Amino acid sequence: MRAPRLLRRWSLREAEGAADLAEALGLPVLQAQLLAGRGVRDPALAKLWVSGGLRDLPDPRSMVDMDAAVQRILAALSAGERVAVHGDYDVDGTTATALLVDFLRDLGGDVVWYAPHRQRDGYGVALHTVDRLAEGGARLLITCDTGVSAHAAIARAAEHGMDTVVCDHHQLPPELPPCSAILNPRRDGEDSPFAELAAVGVAFMLAVAIRSTLREQGAFADRPEPDLRETLDLVALGTVADLAPLRGVNRLLVNAGLRVLERRRRPGLAALLHVAGVQPDHPLEASHLGFRLGPRINAAGRLDEAARAVELMLARDLETASERANALDAFNSQRQQTERDILDDALKQALALPDLKERRGLVLWSDRWHSGVVGIVAARIVSTFHKPTLVIAVRDGVGTGSGRTISDVDLYGALQRCDSLMERWGGHRAAAGMTVREDQLPALAEAFAGRAFEAEDAASWTPTLRADAELPLGDATWDTWDAVQALAPFGVGNPEPLFVARDLKATGVRELKKGGIRMLLRQGDARPIPAVGFGLGLQAHQLVGPLEAAFCLSENRWRGERNLELRLRDLRPQDGGAHVGETR
Repeated sequence: MRAPRLLRRWSLREAEGAADLAEALGLPVLQAQLLAGRGVRDPALAKLWVSGGLRDLPDPRSMVDMDAAVQRILAALSAGERVAVHGDYDVDGTTATALLVDFLRDLGGDVVWYAPHRQRDGYGVALHTVDRLAEGGARLLITCDTGVSAHAAIARAAEHGMDTVVCDHHQLPPELPPCSAILNPRRDGEDSPFAELAAVGVAFMLAVAIRSTLREQGAFADRPEPDLRETLDLVALGTVADLAPLRGVNRLLVNAGLRVLERRRRPGLAALLHVAGVQPDHPLEASHLGFRLGPRINAAGRLDEAARAVELMLARDLETASERANALDAFNSQRQQTERDILDDALKQALALPDLKERRGLVLWSDRWHSGVVGIVAARIVSTFHKPTLVIAVRDGVGTGSGRTISDVDLYGALQRCDSLMERWGGHRAAAGMTVREDQLPALAEAFAGRAFEAEDAASWTPTLRADAELPLGDATWDTWDAVQALAPFGVGNPEPLFVARDLKATGVRELKKGGIRMLLRQGDARPIPAVGFGLGLQAHQLVGPLEAAFCLSENRWRGERNLELRLRDLRPQDGGAHVGETR
């Protein structure tokens, strides 16, 4: 089922201070305008964006509880204690698990690991898992991407004589569980350089701090140091897939991690790149991680065992890695079909609501849906209707769901106002998971229709495309492309630059499969530029008269040739006197 086309308002980002920034650093004016539009107006910070590297990373030992975490882990390694690493079932959790397992084993540690099963173990750290790890001889538990709210599990670990170190990044509960150390960037404050780390970033910082301490102790006098740069492929993958903002420390880590991943030295990720169809001769971008690798890794945790993803990352030979990558690819194909079926059902359910247009948020549920893909479907529903959405799979009277939201609307805050209606829940501003009794779902849907968002700005519900600048087609050159790419990688927190051009004419318009459309766009006497768009809901006969386009610059490589084209985000008729920012 196809929903009506979403009409969006266009606006330009404010770029105050761009001229001063360009003069201070000798930057191209457009590049300075892009930085200023992202709030980067300080010359030192701008220089970090343009030319920063791993040398600019902050000392991880300044993180809250880092010294305590390092000392407890080093004590375990020295005493030969068994260490258990407990992850989560998404990409962030599995990459963090693989990183710490590899690193601690390189240091000679006796390390076991566990990746939870979504349906068998539920959300967080299960008590029966703690019991099993303790029975297996573990004396130190390290949690990855979970644990900050695991009061019961950490208490159970203590009963077994097992200490706990938490590596997490989720919202802090009112009271922290008592354990050896809790590494969570939210404890360091909003102004901390670590504030936006994903869990795999926290795990990396822990590894760096351990290595630095061992280096100072002379531990590497007669053996090589672990090269933690080689773990940055995992850091980049987990950070991008978890939608962590790609600015500051995260941007430095992901940028370096993409270069590591391009060398394909980790057999598991090399095999996964191959089955995902990412060609070795094409520069890797953050989008490859988010849309090619991430879904395949997540598919294991959604439909089967997240352990399969960790096993892939820990594989030492390409043959084993290829077998595991092919298995994940098969799960992803199954996930895609399951997702399509649920999405179609959810769209029908939403469109059947008589007050759909007035509702601030949506809560959709069914006992026919698979809990492993509800988060993906929620994201699709959000992009379709521009409303915060919870999608919930019901089984035996209990719903397991996932939520996503729109820009500028705090999902965590909305769920706090519905706390009494849920059995348990957790997450952050942009995404969350929850467990809800089936008989409470109508009340939750009613609260989400309005009351849950009473503290939010009503203007946030107007779909908006925020363009960075107007760009005449004559200026869409390779020099402009290079200036734009210097600010990559792009993603959450650092969106791919979006441009606007007006007074356009479309020629050679062709409709493509899956709702795509291709054409040449002309502006005055400038050379025509190829343009392609998908999901715009447009047909060839609609593209007559003057047009205005919102687009990103795109590099198209085909049969050895390299061409610049426009990737359309929106295209609409230009009425007389129309201007960017006008609501249609």
